[in-house]
Amino acid sequence: MGIKQSAKDIAKEMFYRLGICGPLLRISCICKYPAFFILAYHRTCPSGNGRPYMATPIDIFEQHIKFIKDNFKIMPMTEGLKNIYEKKEKEIYVSVNLDDGYMDNYLYAYHVLKKYKVPATIFLTTDYIGKNPVFWWDRVFNATSYNEHATDRINAALRTEEESEIQRRIKEMEDKASLLKKAKSNLMLGWEEIRKMKEDGIDFGSHTKTHRNLCLLSDEEVAEELGGSKKVLEENLGEEVRGFSYPFGIYDERIKNLAKRAGFGYARAGFKGFNHKNADRFALASICAGPALRTSFLADRISLSAFKTH
Repeated sequence: MGIKQSAKDIAKEMFYRLGICGPLLRISCICKYPAFFILAYHRTCPSGNGRPYMATPIDIFEQHIKFIKDNFKIMPMTEGLKNIYEKKEKEIYVSVNLDDGYMDNYLYAYHVLKKYKVPATIFLTTDYIGKNPVFWWDRVFNATSYNEHATDRINAALRTEEESEIQRRIKEMEDKASLLKKAKSNLMLGWEEIRKMKEDGIDFGSHTKTHRNLCLLSDEEVAEELGGSKKVLEENLGEEVRGFSYPFGIYDERIKNLAKRAGFGYARAGFKGFNHKNADRFALASICAGPALRTSFLADRISLSAFKTH
Protein backbone atom coordinates (compact mmCIF):
# COMPACT_ATOMS: atom_id res chain seq x y z
CA MET A 1 0.00 0.00 0.00
CA GLY A 2 1.41 3.40 -0.99
CA ILE A 3 1.73 6.46 1.25
CA LYS A 4 -1.05 8.29 -0.60
CA GLN A 5 -3.46 5.37 -0.19
CA SER A 6 -2.55 5.02 3.49
CA ALA A 7 -3.34 8.70 4.07
CA LYS A 8 -6.73 8.28 2.37
CA ASP A 9 -7.54 5.28 4.53
CA ILE A 10 -6.58 7.17 7.71
CA ALA A 11 -8.78 10.10 6.67
CA LYS A 12 -11.76 7.80 6.08
CA GLU A 13 -11.29 6.25 9.50
CA MET A 14 -11.07 9.66 11.22
CA PHE A 15 -14.22 10.93 9.52
CA TYR A 16 -16.08 7.86 10.67
CA ARG A 17 -14.83 7.92 14.28
CA LEU A 18 -15.53 11.65 14.63
CA GLY A 19 -19.15 11.11 13.60
CA ILE A 20 -18.86 13.31 10.50
CA CYS A 21 -20.11 10.68 8.05
CA GLY A 22 -23.81 10.96 8.85
CA PRO A 23 -24.12 14.75 8.32
CA LEU A 24 -21.95 14.59 5.18
CA LEU A 25 -24.14 11.89 3.71
CA ARG A 26 -27.22 14.03 4.24
CA ILE A 27 -25.57 17.06 2.65
CA SER A 28 -24.44 14.97 -0.32
CA CYS A 29 -28.03 13.98 -1.08
CA ILE A 30 -29.81 17.20 -0.22
CA CYS A 31 -30.57 18.21 -3.82
CA LYS A 32 -32.46 15.06 -4.75
CA TYR A 33 -34.44 13.91 -1.76
CA PRO A 34 -35.95 11.49 -1.20
CA ALA A 35 -33.13 9.07 -1.98
CA PHE A 36 -32.98 5.30 -1.74
CA PHE A 37 -29.89 3.12 -1.74
CA ILE A 38 -29.53 -0.63 -1.61
CA LEU A 39 -26.66 -2.32 0.24
CA ALA A 40 -25.82 -5.58 -1.54
CA TYR A 41 -24.08 -8.53 0.10
CA HIS A 42 -23.57 -12.18 -0.84
CA ARG A 43 -22.15 -14.24 1.99
CA THR A 44 -21.37 -13.84 5.69
CA CYS A 45 -18.90 -15.88 7.73
CA PRO A 46 -17.25 -16.13 11.16
CA SER A 47 -14.57 -13.55 11.87
CA GLY A 48 -10.96 -14.59 11.39
CA ASN A 49 -8.89 -16.17 8.65
CA GLY A 50 -10.11 -18.38 5.83
CA ARG A 51 -12.96 -16.29 4.44
CA PRO A 52 -14.97 -17.87 1.62
CA TYR A 53 -15.17 -15.90 -1.62
CA MET A 54 -17.45 -12.82 -1.40
CA ALA A 55 -18.02 -13.34 2.34
CA THR A 56 -18.32 -10.52 4.88
CA PRO A 57 -17.04 -11.42 8.37
CA ILE A 58 -19.93 -11.24 10.80
CA ASP A 59 -18.30 -8.61 13.04
CA ILE A 60 -17.92 -6.32 10.02
CA PHE A 61 -21.48 -7.07 8.91
CA GLU A 62 -22.79 -6.12 12.36
CA GLN A 63 -20.84 -2.85 12.29
CA HIS A 64 -22.36 -2.05 8.89
CA ILE A 65 -25.89 -2.77 10.09
CA LYS A 66 -25.45 -0.64 13.21
CA PHE A 67 -24.01 2.22 11.15
CA ILE A 68 -26.83 2.32 8.61
CA LYS A 69 -29.48 1.99 11.32
CA ASP A 70 -27.96 4.95 13.19
CA ASN A 71 -27.90 7.15 10.08
CA PHE A 72 -30.78 6.14 7.78
CA LYS A 73 -34.31 4.80 7.62
CA ILE A 74 -34.06 1.07 6.89
CA MET A 75 -37.04 -0.61 5.25
CA PRO A 76 -38.06 -3.41 2.88
CA MET A 77 -37.43 -2.95 -0.85
CA THR A 78 -41.07 -2.37 -1.81
CA GLU A 79 -41.50 0.29 0.85
CA GLY A 80 -38.29 2.08 -0.08
CA LEU A 81 -39.34 2.19 -3.73
CA LYS A 82 -42.78 3.45 -2.85
CA ASN A 83 -41.29 6.26 -0.79
CA ILE A 84 -39.01 7.62 -3.52
CA TYR A 85 -41.81 7.58 -6.08
CA GLU A 86 -44.61 8.91 -3.89
CA LYS A 87 -43.21 10.80 -0.91
CA LYS A 88 -41.70 14.28 -0.83
CA GLU A 89 -39.97 14.17 2.57
CA LYS A 90 -36.25 14.92 2.43
CA GLU A 91 -35.08 11.55 3.68
CA ILE A 92 -32.59 8.81 2.80
CA TYR A 93 -33.99 5.29 2.77
CA VAL A 94 -31.97 2.08 2.67
CA SER A 95 -32.61 -1.62 2.10
CA VAL A 96 -30.30 -4.57 2.78
CA ASN A 97 -30.01 -7.28 0.11
CA LEU A 98 -28.22 -10.65 0.06
CA ASP A 99 -27.84 -12.52 -3.22
CA ASP A 100 -27.73 -16.24 -4.09
CA GLY A 101 -29.14 -17.84 -0.94
CA TYR A 102 -26.17 -19.27 0.94
CA MET A 103 -26.85 -21.09 4.22
CA ASP A 104 -24.48 -18.69 5.98
CA ASN A 105 -27.13 -15.99 5.50
CA TYR A 106 -29.18 -17.92 8.05
CA LEU A 107 -26.28 -19.00 10.29
CA TYR A 108 -24.77 -15.53 10.69
CA ALA A 109 -26.47 -12.59 8.94
CA TYR A 110 -29.98 -13.48 10.06
CA HIS A 111 -29.10 -13.24 13.76
CA VAL A 112 -27.59 -9.76 13.31
CA LEU A 113 -30.60 -8.58 11.33
CA LYS A 114 -32.91 -9.96 14.00
CA LYS A 115 -30.88 -8.37 16.80
CA TYR A 116 -31.18 -4.88 15.28
CA LYS A 117 -34.72 -5.46 13.94
CA VAL A 118 -33.54 -4.75 10.38
CA PRO A 119 -35.56 -6.06 7.41
CA ALA A 120 -33.72 -7.54 4.41
CA THR A 121 -34.38 -9.23 1.09
CA ILE A 122 -32.61 -12.44 0.10
CA PHE A 123 -32.64 -13.26 -3.62
CA LEU A 124 -32.68 -17.03 -4.09
CA THR A 125 -31.27 -19.16 -6.90
CA THR A 126 -34.08 -21.67 -6.75
CA ASP A 127 -32.51 -24.76 -8.38
CA TYR A 128 -29.91 -24.77 -5.58
CA ILE A 129 -32.24 -24.45 -2.59
CA GLY A 130 -31.28 -27.12 -0.05
CA LYS A 131 -28.34 -28.33 -2.18
CA ASN A 132 -24.52 -28.26 -2.10
CA PRO A 133 -23.30 -26.86 -5.43
CA VAL A 134 -19.71 -26.05 -6.39
CA PHE A 135 -19.96 -22.71 -8.19
CA TRP A 136 -17.51 -21.87 -10.95
CA TRP A 137 -16.51 -18.58 -9.31
CA ASP A 138 -15.40 -20.54 -6.23
CA ARG A 139 -13.30 -22.80 -8.45
CA VAL A 140 -11.56 -19.67 -9.75
CA PHE A 141 -11.01 -18.50 -6.15
CA ASN A 142 -9.46 -21.89 -5.38
CA ALA A 143 -7.27 -21.81 -8.50
CA THR A 144 -5.90 -18.34 -7.61
CA SER A 145 -4.91 -19.57 -4.12
CA TYR A 146 -7.69 -17.49 -2.56
CA ASN A 147 -6.55 -14.22 -4.11
CA GLU A 148 -9.78 -12.21 -4.03
CA HIS A 149 -8.60 -9.36 -6.27
CA ALA A 150 -7.36 -11.75 -8.97
CA THR A 151 -10.57 -13.76 -8.69
CA ASP A 152 -12.69 -10.63 -9.12
CA ARG A 153 -10.84 -9.71 -12.34
CA ILE A 154 -11.09 -13.19 -13.81
CA ASN A 155 -14.73 -13.67 -12.85
CA ALA A 156 -15.67 -10.29 -14.33
CA ALA A 157 -14.36 -11.54 -17.67
CA LEU A 158 -15.79 -15.05 -17.41
CA ARG A 159 -19.35 -14.02 -16.58
CA THR A 160 -19.83 -12.75 -20.15
CA GLU A 161 -18.73 -16.09 -21.68
CA GLU A 162 -20.80 -19.11 -22.65
CA GLU A 163 -20.92 -21.90 -20.05
CA SER A 164 -18.74 -24.25 -22.12
CA GLU A 165 -16.03 -21.59 -22.46
CA ILE A 166 -16.17 -20.83 -18.73
CA GLN A 167 -15.64 -24.48 -17.89
CA ARG A 168 -12.77 -24.82 -20.40
CA ARG A 169 -10.89 -21.81 -19.10
CA ILE A 170 -11.32 -22.76 -15.46
CA LYS A 171 -10.08 -26.28 -16.20
CA GLU A 172 -6.96 -24.73 -17.75
CA MET A 173 -6.41 -22.62 -14.64
CA GLU A 174 -6.85 -25.62 -12.37
CA ASP A 175 -4.40 -27.69 -14.42
CA LYS A 176 -1.78 -24.93 -14.32
CA ALA A 177 -2.26 -24.47 -10.59
CA SER A 178 -1.75 -28.23 -9.99
CA LEU A 179 -4.47 -28.15 -7.35
CA LEU A 180 -4.30 -30.70 -4.58
CA LYS A 181 -7.69 -29.74 -3.18
CA LYS A 182 -10.89 -29.11 -5.11
CA ALA A 183 -13.05 -26.05 -4.46
CA LYS A 184 -15.45 -26.60 -1.59
CA SER A 185 -19.15 -27.08 -2.14
CA ASN A 186 -21.55 -24.49 -0.73
CA LEU A 187 -24.45 -25.37 1.52
CA MET A 188 -27.46 -23.34 0.39
CA LEU A 189 -30.56 -22.31 2.31
CA GLY A 190 -33.30 -24.91 2.61
CA TRP A 191 -37.02 -24.26 2.85
CA GLU A 192 -36.99 -24.74 6.65
CA GLU A 193 -34.53 -21.87 7.12
CA ILE A 194 -36.26 -19.72 4.49
CA ARG A 195 -39.66 -20.07 6.17
CA LYS A 196 -38.20 -19.35 9.63
CA MET A 197 -36.58 -16.14 8.40
CA LYS A 198 -39.79 -15.16 6.62
CA GLU A 199 -41.61 -15.35 9.96
CA ASP A 200 -39.17 -12.74 11.30
CA GLY A 201 -39.72 -10.26 8.46
CA ILE A 202 -37.07 -11.33 5.94
CA ASP A 203 -38.35 -11.03 2.36
CA PHE A 204 -37.35 -13.27 -0.53
CA GLY A 205 -37.00 -12.58 -4.23
CA SER A 206 -35.81 -14.39 -7.34
CA HIS A 207 -32.24 -14.67 -8.58
CA THR A 208 -33.28 -17.03 -11.42
CA LYS A 209 -33.13 -20.83 -11.35
CA THR A 210 -29.47 -21.44 -12.18
CA HIS A 211 -27.64 -18.06 -11.93
CA ARG A 212 -26.63 -17.82 -15.59
CA ASN A 213 -25.98 -14.60 -17.52
CA LEU A 214 -29.44 -13.99 -18.96
CA CYS A 215 -28.13 -11.91 -21.86
CA LEU A 216 -26.55 -15.07 -23.32
CA LEU A 217 -29.83 -17.02 -23.30
CA SER A 218 -32.76 -17.19 -25.73
CA ASP A 219 -36.11 -15.61 -24.88
CA GLU A 220 -37.50 -19.05 -24.07
CA GLU A 221 -34.60 -19.89 -21.76
CA VAL A 222 -34.88 -16.53 -19.98
CA ALA A 223 -38.63 -17.00 -19.54
CA GLU A 224 -37.99 -20.37 -17.90
CA GLU A 225 -35.26 -18.96 -15.62
CA LEU A 226 -37.56 -16.13 -14.51
CA GLY A 227 -40.98 -17.74 -14.50
CA GLY A 228 -39.73 -21.06 -13.16
CA SER A 229 -38.00 -19.49 -10.17
CA LYS A 230 -40.96 -17.19 -9.45
CA LYS A 231 -43.38 -20.12 -9.49
CA VAL A 232 -41.28 -22.23 -7.11
CA LEU A 233 -40.93 -19.35 -4.67
CA GLU A 234 -44.61 -18.48 -4.69
CA GLU A 235 -45.69 -22.09 -4.24
CA ASN A 236 -43.42 -22.52 -1.22
CA LEU A 237 -43.81 -19.09 0.36
CA GLY A 238 -47.54 -18.82 -0.17
CA GLU A 239 -47.41 -15.25 -1.48
CA GLU A 240 -46.67 -13.25 -4.61
CA VAL A 241 -42.97 -12.65 -5.29
CA ARG A 242 -42.29 -9.22 -6.78
CA GLY A 243 -38.53 -8.82 -6.38
CA PHE A 244 -35.82 -9.87 -8.80
CA SER A 245 -32.03 -9.49 -8.91
CA TYR A 246 -30.16 -9.95 -12.21
CA PRO A 247 -27.40 -12.62 -11.96
CA PHE A 248 -24.03 -10.82 -11.98
CA GLY A 249 -26.07 -7.59 -12.22
CA ILE A 250 -26.12 -7.99 -16.03
CA TYR A 251 -29.15 -7.08 -18.13
CA ASP A 252 -30.24 -5.31 -21.32
CA GLU A 253 -33.54 -3.95 -22.63
CA ARG A 254 -34.64 -7.39 -23.78
CA ILE A 255 -34.05 -8.89 -20.34
CA LYS A 256 -35.76 -5.96 -18.64
CA ASN A 257 -38.87 -6.48 -20.75
CA LEU A 258 -38.87 -10.22 -20.07
CA ALA A 259 -38.62 -9.53 -16.32
CA LYS A 260 -41.65 -7.27 -16.54
CA ARG A 261 -43.50 -9.90 -18.57
CA ALA A 262 -42.70 -12.53 -15.94
CA GLY A 263 -44.65 -10.48 -13.40
CA PHE A 264 -41.92 -8.98 -11.25
CA GLY A 265 -42.41 -5.53 -9.76
CA TYR A 266 -38.77 -4.42 -9.71
CA ALA A 267 -35.27 -5.65 -10.57
CA ARG A 268 -31.88 -4.77 -9.09
CA ALA A 269 -28.95 -4.30 -11.46
CA GLY A 270 -25.21 -4.29 -10.89
CA PHE A 271 -24.23 -0.66 -11.36
CA LYS A 272 -23.44 1.57 -8.39
CA GLY A 273 -25.40 4.54 -7.12
CA PHE A 274 -28.47 5.92 -5.38
CA ASN A 275 -32.04 5.69 -6.64
CA HIS A 276 -34.31 8.74 -6.88
CA LYS A 277 -37.83 9.47 -8.09
CA ASN A 278 -36.74 9.10 -11.74
CA ALA A 279 -35.15 5.68 -11.16
CA ASP A 280 -36.10 2.82 -13.47
CA ARG A 281 -37.56 0.20 -11.14
CA PHE A 282 -36.21 -2.53 -13.47
CA ALA A 283 -32.66 -1.13 -13.38
CA LEU A 284 -32.13 -0.25 -9.73
CA ALA A 285 -28.67 0.84 -8.65
CA SER A 286 -27.01 -0.59 -5.55
CA ILE A 287 -23.88 -0.24 -3.44
CA CYS A 288 -21.71 -3.31 -2.97
CA ALA A 289 -20.88 -3.46 0.72
CA GLY A 290 -17.73 -5.47 0.05
CA PRO A 291 -16.58 -8.72 1.64
CA ALA A 292 -14.36 -7.16 4.31
CA LEU A 293 -15.10 -3.46 4.03
CA ARG A 294 -14.40 -1.40 7.15
CA THR A 295 -17.38 0.67 8.24
CA SER A 296 -15.44 3.88 7.58
CA PHE A 297 -14.78 2.69 4.01
CA LEU A 298 -18.45 1.80 3.57
CA ALA A 299 -19.45 5.31 4.67
CA ASP A 300 -17.01 6.75 2.15
CA ARG A 301 -18.41 4.50 -0.61
CA ILE A 302 -21.97 5.60 0.18
CA SER A 303 -20.99 9.29 0.13
CA LEU A 304 -19.11 8.90 -3.16
CA SER A 305 -22.07 7.10 -4.75
CA ALA A 306 -24.36 9.92 -3.63
CA PHE A 307 -22.15 12.62 -5.18
CA LYS A 308 -21.75 10.66 -8.42
CA THR A 309 -25.51 10.28 -8.68
CA HIS A 310 -25.80 14.05 -8.84
